Amino acid sequence: MSYAWALGALAFANLLGIISPGPAFLMVSRAAAGRSLGVGVALGAGVAIAATFWAAAACFGLALLMTQFATLYGVIQIAGGAYLIWLGINAWRHSRAVEAAPAASPQQPTSRDGVGRAVLVGAWLSLGNPKIIIFFTSIFVALLPHDAPLWVRLAAVAIVGVQEISWYTIVAFVFSRPRVQAAYGRARKWIERALGTVLIGLGARIIGTVRL
Repeated sequence: MSYAWALGALAFANLLGIISPGPAFLMVSRAAAGRSLGVGVALGAGVAIAATFWAAAACFGLALLMTQFATLYGVIQIAGGAYLIWLGINAWRHSRAVEAAPAASPQQPTSRDGVGRAVLVGAWLSLGNPKIIIFFTSIFVALLPHDAPLWVRLAAVAIVGVQEISWYTIVAFVFSRPRVQAAYGRARKWIERALGTVLIGLGARIIGTVRL
């Protein structure tokens, strides 16, 4: 198998996974529209860091090893699901706060935007996401030649990192535009509630499928 073909297949498969809507997309777009471009990019960077970690784990055998320990795998899934539920509950709380006292214009970010915290939120969001774990322990490993040299493995990890940060930066940029922010401001209460419901549902579904 050509290493160029393998890397191209990995890049294509990973891109399809990235652009399919999921919790990360919802959170990055919400952060960019409701807070600032910087917070949206930071959250996306956290997602990219976690995805790059899983790519490295897949390339060097850690992910495959982890799948042999069902309990550890299940604990990570439960933690990820619980975190999604917690984010969903917070979204509902924010919607009620907006209803009681409309938030200031999202176009005027302050130091409280919490860029550092956004990175951590994005990273944890992806570290416990079963969809990402399954992708990197199955499809990603299958497409990576078992005898691939070190440079191919490093290139695969780099491809994942670049694709992830590029995509979520684009998402953050689009949703931080003034018109999008203005539209978000008008519908913020209902967007927050819809997002909260989706996140709670996803979290509950993840926890419900865990078998320890």
